[in-house]
Amino acid sequence: MKRRFPIFAFVLLYLVECPAQKHDFVWMYGYNSNATEPYFGGSVIDFNSEPPLVYRQDRDMNLDITFTSSCDSLGILQFYSNGIAINDSTNNTMANGHGLNPGEFANNYQDEGYILVNSMIALPVPDSSHKIALFHLKLDYHPVYVLASTTFYITIIDMNLNNGLGKVIVKNQELLTNGRFGMVNAVKHANGRDWWIYVTDEVENNYSYFLLAPEGLQGPFEFQATPSFCCPHSLGQIVFSPDGNKVARYNVEHGVYFYDFDRCTGEFDNPVFITLPDGNVGGGIAFSPNSRFFYLVHDYLNVYQYDLWADDIAGSKVIVAKWDGFFTDFNLCTCFFELQLGPDGRIYGNAPNSVEYLHVIDQPNKKGTECKFQQHGLQLPTLNRFTSPHFPYYRLGPLDGSPCDTLGLDNHPVAKFRCSQDSTDYLTVEFTDQSTYEPNSWSWLFGDGSTSQDTSPVHTYAQPGIYEVCLTVANDNSTDTYCKTLEIATSATSEAQPLNLVSVFPNPAQSATNFRIGEGYLPRQAMLTLRTTTGQVVHTQRLMPGWSVVGLEGMAPGLYFWEVKDACLPGQDKRVLGTGKLIVVE
Repeated sequence: MKRRFPIFAFVLLYLVECPAQKHDFVWMYGYNSNATEPYFGGSVIDFNSEPPLVYRQDRDMNLDITFTSSCDSLGILQFYSNGIAINDSTNNTMANGHGLNPGEFANNYQDEGYILVNSMIALPVPDSSHKIALFHLKLDYHPVYVLASTTFYITIIDMNLNNGLGKVIVKNQELLTNGRFGMVNAVKHANGRDWWIYVTDEVENNYSYFLLAPEGLQGPFEFQATPSFCCPHSLGQIVFSPDGNKVARYNVEHGVYFYDFDRCTGEFDNPVFITLPDGNVGGGIAFSPNSRFFYLVHDYLNVYQYDLWADDIAGSKVIVAKWDGFFTDFNLCTCFFELQLGPDGRIYGNAPNSVEYLHVIDQPNKKGTECKFQQHGLQLPTLNRFTSPHFPYYRLGPLDGSPCDTLGLDNHPVAKFRCSQDSTDYLTVEFTDQSTYEPNSWSWLFGDGSTSQDTSPVHTYAQPGIYEVCLTVANDNSTDTYCKTLEIATSATSEAQPLNLVSVFPNPAQSATNFRIGEGYLPRQAMLTLRTTTGQVVHTQRLMPGWSVVGLEGMAPGLYFWEVKDACLPGQDKRVLGTGKLIVVE
């Protein structure tokens, strides 16, 4: 039975949300944070830097599949949750933040964390600068199905309380009861302010949904999508495209349905069915940032890409990654599982095991293998046990010109880009547009007198140097400009400031670690040298900007010294980009 409930009211002042919308900028992984072994503990990915910062962080909360977090509009962490408790930004339990999803299952998993994928999301309450609504599904023991999600809750957090650390003011308020629910996700209403929240029926193509608005929560509303289906254990996902025009329902045992999505009414229409490849072990789905491509993991061993702009979507299927057979030191495969679009425009995937690696799709807006799928391309400082962050797409504005565009919240574009260096020509740079809020024109200044109007151009510089690159994006409402300074292979004797852009994680490390060169510097040929305490060279490797995985197999446990130098131009001194110590453990 789905129970209707009174609409709760918020006492709010009107406030237009900041267009930055960095609510998903801090991701967390890891468990056994207090263990002494270096491969246990907490890991953090912080997207406030490019490439994102990755570091170890011990905390008194274990994560096991279920995770969501919330940052403010500037990307500063407010809280995070494992489905059983809520921790504030100091890694302590938030005031009144214990006891989520009450029941026998939660009681038994207090130390481990919840194990229900895509079951919790955090949404900023419309027109509030300080209230966040946490929507979450309860998993508990069931007399027929062993385990089932039978209840859907809302929990409200007020970040103005407890000296800015937040306090739970509404907890575990029942929205749906006595059902058998699947997954939860949300998408912006066409007015650009309110939120649609959807809960799938686990065994049928049915949905319950709500509208979160300043007046409170409206619903539940219910509908059955076409065509109908029913299968016994139909776990999966529901994901909305970043442009808000499509919704995908992934059903592990049945297939994938794509629907046109009406952001005004919340309705699904025009179903397109995609049969699944062989195998039904489960996996994940994600849209590319430009909403053209759809990525599917279904059998652990392959990652598939579909082109939603193709006349024959099913026929557009290509395999963009086959598992390469890589196993960790614990003899666990780094095959494929859940996917999540990151705020940096990359797609991140975990594995169906306790491993310390994530897969990365670096250019998901590109077709086929040009998407640059990097298997085990990012090593976390600690093991991750299945956890995959779960977020809606926060950077979606109003549907300009629609009947629901009534609030005067026109899309005002926000400019942003990242860049990568060609591995064979260090003077060639690929710029990836990350702008949001519906720009329709792009104007690039590369700092050397050259320009471009392409969305994501490739530019070759004539010589090394320091260049200020600026992107201006525009639409009928406004323009915005974003600039960053690039240093390309500047010499040690140039006017460039000394660099300290190389960081290492994890450290201590076991069989591998990551060296990170910040995006501000593009080397000619950055070389890593690892030496023993007696000065013996044990490893050399070329590093590219961003993350470079460095294998440590065969190296004896102990202390090593590392140095990264850029070759620069012939006749110039090599430039030291960073030095430090690395500890290798058994």
